Amino acid sequence: MLISQYISDLLYRHDCVVIPGYGALLSRRVPAQHFESSHTIYPPKKGLSFNAQIQQNDGLLAQYVASVEKIPYADAVQQIRNYVRFLDSEIDKKGQVTIHKVGRFTRNEEQSLQFTPMYVVNYLPEAFGLTAHETFAVDRAVIEQPLEVPAVVAMEESVTAEETPVIPLTREDEEPQPRRRAWLGYAAVGLLAVAALGYGGKTQYDRVQTDHQIAVEELAKEKLEAQIQEASIAIPSPLPAIELEVAPQIKNYHIVAGAFRDASNADKKVAQLQKIGIDASRIGVNKYGLHNVAFGSFVERNDAINELYRLRKLGYSGAWLLTGQLEK
Repeated sequence: MLISQYISDLLYRHDCVVIPGYGALLSRRVPAQHFESSHTIYPPKKGLSFNAQIQQNDGLLAQYVASVEKIPYADAVQQIRNYVRFLDSEIDKKGQVTIHKVGRFTRNEEQSLQFTPMYVVNYLPEAFGLTAHETFAVDRAVIEQPLEVPAVVAMEESVTAEETPVIPLTREDEEPQPRRRAWLGYAAVGLLAVAALGYGGKTQYDRVQTDHQIAVEELAKEKLEAQIQEASIAIPSPLPAIELEVAPQIKNYHIVAGAFRDASNADKKVAQLQKIGIDASRIGVNKYGLHNVAFGSFVERNDAINELYRLRKLGYSGAWLLTGQLEK
């Protein structure tokens, strides 16, 4: 039936799609996953779940059916009822029923509905076009190879070097050894004296150059500070302070306690809930002209779902989740 296609269309844009009289399909974002056993990377997706306790008509599915098929709202509601009867009859006959592109429903021994998502379609718009990617395992085994010693080095280590005696070379006309040693000593003293004078002169020159460079840097620094002081501009009054406004977080998830045609009845409901300690408020008027009263509003969808479950356990079975903003 076309109702299954309408449900699939709405799951792309909404996190909660209620099938009136049957239950609600809930979705949450699941990040990308990597399975080491199969070496496969799966893209992010919307994980689907089912809550049979949320059955009250929130108008989302019926309004979508009415707008697509261009039929009155009441006729769209009747089509949904017929579809729910079809789902129940299929489970009774075959033991299971499948909503195309969404999942399969069965009943357990206690006759409670059990839902198994099929993941035929990825309902996360950001993951459009992404598919599973299979990777290949990398063999990280370390292969140890023996260290090869070069043949030249091995040969040098294996051969024992023999010492060769040094044979002095002399000439017949060479001066006697003592006289020659004395002459070499005088030459060495002279060389040391010349080197000392040269080193002292160079040290003095370096010191003069360093002092001159420091003086030049200090003079340049003084001129720069003088120019900065001359270029300073006196500000008669301080600049005005800049105020940054932080945008408040928008609470798009509301736990609705009721919708009233008369605004005064909505105010009475708010006062009644506030009297017992619930921070209730009016959240606006829907397209049917009804004044909605909420138990509370939340920024995060998971917080709203948890609060809805808590209120249902307290006995507020008529509470339901509304997503979006209403006209004030």
